[in-house]
Amino acid sequence: MGYIDLPRALSAVNGKSIAQTKRSDGKYKPLGYLVRVRALGGSIQVDTLNCGYPTRNAVVLAGAARDAMLKSAGVSRSNLESYQKELRIVMDGTMDGSGSNIFFPGATDDGTGSGGWGEGLTYDYTKLVINQPDAADTAITKSLAMLGTQSSNEDDWDADGKFFVVDNWLKFRHSFTPSATEDDIANNVFSWAMSQGETAGDIIDMIDDSQDDKPYSLADFTVNTHKTIVGTSVGNPTSSVFCAPLGLLKISTTGTAGWEIEVVGVTEL
Repeated sequence: MGYIDLPRALSAVNGKSIAQTKRSDGKYKPLGYLVRVRALGGSIQVDTLNCGYPTRNAVVLAGAARDAMLKSAGVSRSNLESYQKELRIVMDGTMDGSGSNIFFPGATDDGTGSGGWGEGLTYDYTKLVINQPDAADTAITKSLAMLGTQSSNEDDWDADGKFFVVDNWLKFRHSFTPSATEDDIANNVFSWAMSQGETAGDIIDMIDDSQDDKPYSLADFTVNTHKTIVGTSVGNPTSSVFCAPLGLLKISTTGTAGWEIEVVGVTEL
């Protein structure tokens, strides 16, 4: 199992900076890489982030948090080197930013020991620095990871492997969802007056008791991925075109496998 960071790989191959996000209107807006995967031998499973609004908004918030952090130290964007202005985020807590579990383009077999474009280059992922909640005048510095759950007790954040972007966005949101057991609409005179029907009471009771649960869970976005399987012995060896937010892919193989990845386009989430 390993990871592919497409912007990192494309930067190495093309000799230019290709980013995970696009800076626009003062925000870091995540890019979606449209890719097609072809298995050359064996089979592989490709995991990607969800393309929904929680992924997009979480990245935007992470960028805003980093800007605010820099501003608090008197650092403006104009003070940064061009590559420092980029937002670079790993996929989850097990993705090692140093590259020890990164697949590089041009490698001839599984793993990263066989060389490839960009192997051995220093490639720093974005970090946040915060005050350690349970220790005065002590800082915590950690990389940003899209997937994962932050400890519920802030005193344990120093033991967490990363700062988890989607989970912290979910906890940052100012929202209140009433319990499904509570009435969303009370039985009242005005509702009866406007309906003038014998079934008004039944209708209101029905609204009280049904469909007040969301058909989705934002918590899913903190841990779940989209999965695509291709293989020379399992189904079609070539995938359809799909979107990989931030250009991040997790690759799991069964036995020895080889593959090609074609980037057919880039879009803003």
